[in-house]
Amino acid sequence: MLKRIKKSNGSEKGFTLIELLVVAAIIGILLAIAIPNLIKARISANEASARKAMQTLRDAEGEYFEQDLNDDGERNYTGLIGNLSTAESLRNPEGTGVEQDSLIDISFEGADSGADPSAANCADSKAGYCIGWDAAEIGGTAGNMDDFGWEASMTSFRKTGRKDYAVYGDGVIRCTVTGQTSSGQPGDFNATRSTGACD
Repeated sequence: MLKRIKKSNGSEKGFTLIELLVVAAIIGILLAIAIPNLIKARISANEASARKAMQTLRDAEGEYFEQDLNDDGERNYTGLIGNLSTAESLRNPEGTGVEQDSLIDISFEGADSGADPSAANCADSKAGYCIGWDAAEIGGTAGNMDDFGWEASMTSFRKTGRKDYAVYGDGVIRCTVTGQTSSGQPGDFNATRSTGACD
């Protein structure tokens, strides 16, 4: 397709400016088609990871409850992600400080927005999502409780995700399209106990 112009002495000169512009235009069209699809695929993967995080927290809370891992003689939930030095948390349920006793992995530590999060701000997101304790629904102080509520919201609307997720003691994973309207802004934890279950 591309012809080379030859000098009078027979050596090749190179491509013409028109040929280079045509190639650049074709590459630009291909990128314009590919980039939105790549962003959509990344968002879908992040949303699947956030839903999986809710399942992991639900299962960890269930194990904490059923096995009385804090050994207080009562069946209760913790509501604390914590770290290996935080006793009675999902990271250190038995207070041993041993990684093998953790109910969740270390990636949840950085993704924790803390109690009563107003926006998805966390130190280190979990696949573009921050996780927070639902203080409005369950209570402001996590600890030994008879119910739990975890939420997940994206760190950057329309860039890392579009949906918010939540899970409570009934085990149903709920999701909703976020109420955030500004692209690039952190999510605002819109999934609640009254939100419908995810498909």
